Amino acid sequence: MGVLRARSRAVIALSAATLLAFAGAADAATPTPVVAVAPNDTGGTIVANASNVVPSARQLAWQRMEQTAFVHFGVNTYTGREWGTGTEDPNVFQPTGLDTDQWVNTLKNAGFKEAVLTAKHHDGFLLFPSKSSDFGVTSSSWQGGQGDVVKTFTDSAHKAGLKAGIYLSPADIHEAVTAGGRYGNGSTPKAVSIPSDPSEVVEGRTFAFTSDDYNTYYENTLYELLTRYGELDEVWLDGATPPEAQKPQPYDFGNWITMIRTLQPNAVIFQDGGPDARWVGNENGSARQSEWSVLPYTGDPATAADRMLAVPDGNGAADLGSDSVLSRRGADGTSAWNLLRWTPAECDATLSAKHNWFWQPGDTWRSEADLENIYYESVGRNCNLLLDVPPNRQGVFDQSAVDALNAFHTNLTATFATNLAADASASDDSGTANTAGHPATAALGGNPDSSWQPTGSTGGLVLTLPSARTFDTVSVREDLTIGMRVKSFAVDTWNGNGWTQVAADTTVGNRKLIRLPAPVTTSRVRLRITDSRANAAIAEVGLHKRATGLAATFDNVGTSDDAGTATTGFDGAGYSYSRTALAGAGAGPGARITSSGMAFTFPDVSPGAPDNTVAQGQTFHLSGTGSVGFLLSASCGHATGTGHLTYTDGTAQDYTLTAPDWLAATPPSGTSVAVSSAYRNGPGNTHQNVTSKIFSVTVPLASGKTLSSVTLPSGSALPLTCTTPALHVFAADVSNRVVSLRAHADGGYVTAPNGGTSPLIAGSTSVGPAEEFDLIDD
Repeated sequence: MGVLRARSRAVIALSAATLLAFAGAADAATPTPVVAVAPNDTGGTIVANASNVVPSARQLAWQRMEQTAFVHFGVNTYTGREWGTGTEDPNVFQPTGLDTDQWVNTLKNAGFKEAVLTAKHHDGFLLFPSKSSDFGVTSSSWQGGQGDVVKTFTDSAHKAGLKAGIYLSPADIHEAVTAGGRYGNGSTPKAVSIPSDPSEVVEGRTFAFTSDDYNTYYENTLYELLTRYGELDEVWLDGATPPEAQKPQPYDFGNWITMIRTLQPNAVIFQDGGPDARWVGNENGSARQSEWSVLPYTGDPATAADRMLAVPDGNGAADLGSDSVLSRRGADGTSAWNLLRWTPAECDATLSAKHNWFWQPGDTWRSEADLENIYYESVGRNCNLLLDVPPNRQGVFDQSAVDALNAFHTNLTATFATNLAADASASDDSGTANTAGHPATAALGGNPDSSWQPTGSTGGLVLTLPSARTFDTVSVREDLTIGMRVKSFAVDTWNGNGWTQVAADTTVGNRKLIRLPAPVTTSRVRLRITDSRANAAIAEVGLHKRATGLAATFDNVGTSDDAGTATTGFDGAGYSYSRTALAGAGAGPGARITSSGMAFTFPDVSPGAPDNTVAQGQTFHLSGTGSVGFLLSASCGHATGTGHLTYTDGTAQDYTLTAPDWLAATPPSGTSVAVSSAYRNGPGNTHQNVTSKIFSVTVPLASGKTLSSVTLPSGSALPLTCTTPALHVFAADVSNRVVSLRAHADGGYVTAPNGGTSPLIAGSTSVGPAEEFDLIDD
């Protein structure tokens, strides 16, 4: 990865050892990863056949991971380069604090399902001992030349249940510039046995190839990686070529694929031309709005499942798989293609805001908003996200990088932990019928292998929610075991009298995420398939509310100026808290209120603006440990409901919240009076000398877990009518919050509790060299 990214477009024939070969043209009606295209197939036939192209088992598992981390680590970490020179002193590599458990646990806690390590980057430095080269860890004094980063990494990954992959760069500058080097030396290919050293043979498995010097070297190191470190889930390749080479160096991709398929048959192979996954065409983490997984190619259908094939018009082309591309004709009028193949995209990006792949002094990390955009434009556009997270010179992730990843994951968890449509009922829209075995309810079961399927290329699915709910994000998934078929769809909401379209998009694939321009509230939602290549198979329709703080959910005005009561209605009957009386009781706008052993900030809003949330299942972001507390009250009687807490590790915990009536003389057990004001306001600028209260409640969090988001109970409803109790929340906080002062340099890292109005870090004068400081509310 990195600058000067060169791409190989060579089509290399596979050896006879290829395992997954097609005996001939596949029956287009049978779902399969490869379908042959006959010269005289019409565009309509080719498009129809594309609907029956499906992923292999390894591709399907890979796509459903959605998030993979890239770990760039090597001599460049210590030299400040992105591409090394190949002449580095191996002794510069000194990760004296190497902690791959920290890598793996950080990534797993941040939602990643796999990590891919640079076992060798373009400079040629090996992070593992090899019988074929001493340019690597064996020549460093680190761990007395006995270190093996690949082993510690894969051991950590396997122990934690994180999938592990390796990147063995085909490029090798060290072998290009060193006297007697093997890269680009013009050697004549000859018959070789891999591994070359008989003592390296594992379980009797050897390979007979015809290879030049460099390919023989590469094949030996690849064999070592594929046989020493347990199961590998991805082998990441590219086509980078160093300009230092004396002569062009061919890469025997065919041999390499044969080795991978034999020694690690479940591993996905990534390269620009596949065979299992392809580069999206940029390093910004952004997929096309219409990102098809089925692409057309020229090649042999019998071997295409195990061959790197050039993507039509190049990986960066604006359109790779639309009907018009699939229907393209050659100069003789026949199809421009020989086959269709399932080749999903991978979107790579850096955590570094400066687009560095390796750790660099003074680097900064992408903001939470930037990472969120990358997620929606990759995972949310049918593209797996590959996000680079580089260890520092000690061999660990910077704490600031860990914080950035945690904030990213917390944000996503707060948004997607709750599917507001999970308890909806589902039915076919008027005029739509479903195919046998694919009822409307299948789109809500949470099973990616079951789906709703209309009988035609268009159709509607109606979701009826138990009550009106507010959402701003729509998630749609296709059942990939049936294929990728949707060309366009729309989302409608019911306004009480008819349907209103709130979103429209193109392809779906593994997942399509739509962020609405504004939240919508409705009790009925309709998904309309407006065009598809064949009967669409919808595995999921999800409705979500993007992560926000509690204040962003405020939907009720509960306080009023004594001369402006007409603007409020805390209880639906025209009564409200008096801002003046609350301030007199210590609860003015923005005041800190201590109750139940916790400190809360009272809403600081303009008069007449919403200042509390009527609990209807809203989810908001809140991060911390210990206990979560609420400032709350109820109108028209005591209110009780069950919500849930979501943690950064993805687990959830139900909790019960009870709010006493705001006029209650004595709070029930488990609640405390936080504020007691002398009077309340009523209709017509009247004042009622009755004590109105706000209470506090705390809920213990699971030990050892960090809260990610809070979902309020959903028993209340708007508009308020005072016929049933309603639960109102004014503030929420956690007992253990941390404000971090982050130094973006090779310097220090300090934290201090966020407990009041005193200076953040009393008496501190320095935290080490820094370019900038950020206050991070964790």
